[in-house]
Amino acid sequence: MKTLRNEAVLFAALASLSAVSAQAESFTAGTVMQKMEERERYAFVAGVVEGLAFARYKADGDSPAGMSCIYTWFYHEDGAVETVYAAFRKFPDNTPAGVVSALIRRRCDG
Repeated sequence: MKTLRNEAVLFAALASLSAVSAQAESFTAGTVMQKMEERERYAFVAGVVEGLAFARYKADGDSPAGMSCIYTWFYHEDGAVETVYAAFRKFPDNTPAGVVSALIRRRCDG
């Protein structure tokens, strides 16, 4: 029952995103820096990090090593958030997830 409820919440959240699908094409790193307040920006980027960390976990065959590297970098290393924001400013036309993914690859894949 709890799983069904969680899936229903997730489905509702995803459905609400479809309402802005036309805007999603132009949702760039620059948009994040220009349109979001600091609190919103951090929450958004943390969500991107969470999604990429879970994707890495699954891609690694449920091995936590890569996911742990991502979490350590973003949540425990000084300056990680500022690094993300600087990269967003440097590459404003790229997608936020693409920019964060490139930073993660550089940090966690050598």
